[in-house]
Amino acid sequence: MTRTAYWTFAILSLLIALTPLRGVIAPLDMVMPNMAHFLDSAPWRLWGHILGGPLALVLAPLQLSAGVRTRWPRLHRWSGRLYGAMVLVAGVAGMTLAPTSEASNFARVGFGVLGVLWLVTTFKGIWLAMRGDLARHRWWMERSIALTFAAVTLRLIMAPLMASGWSVAQTYDVTAWGSWILNLALLELWQRKRKTAPEGAV
Repeated sequence: MTRTAYWTFAILSLLIALTPLRGVIAPLDMVMPNMAHFLDSAPWRLWGHILGGPLALVLAPLQLSAGVRTRWPRLHRWSGRLYGAMVLVAGVAGMTLAPTSEASNFARVGFGVLGVLWLVTTFKGIWLAMRGDLARHRWWMERSIALTFAAVTLRLIMAPLMASGWSVAQTYDVTAWGSWILNLALLELWQRKRKTAPEGAV
């Protein structure tokens, strides 16, 4: 990843991570009206999703940094553990919220598949690190981070759709699938272009 690409990724991650955190200081029905109904039925799962996800997104650039990985390996390991914990909290919370969201059944399935893949890629990456297979660990954690970055891609797709008159719920039919399929497809192309795939990585 080039320096420009890395800092673009990092800045977008930070900016989008701050968006749902507005719900901590402002009424949720003002800043996230499409999710406020969960406050009555599933408050803990709601907060797990809207706090865990942004924290994972903030940690993602740190995990990708080769400088941090080589100069401060202990920081890389501990921030990686925190990243994994946040993915677990946000992923499980998101999957349990999806069936009663305002989205269509088609979009609910898309969000559900995203949640499953997010958990699987993250914990396969962690498991490989624990085994000492660092090359494949990085390969799988890149996939996990691509799925974390779906929060950014979702909003980049959503913005022009809403500007053209779509409601938030209507945009989910596109973003629930497009936000993570696009990221994974681009990552797979980039990984193969590097020609550094460790044996058995896929």
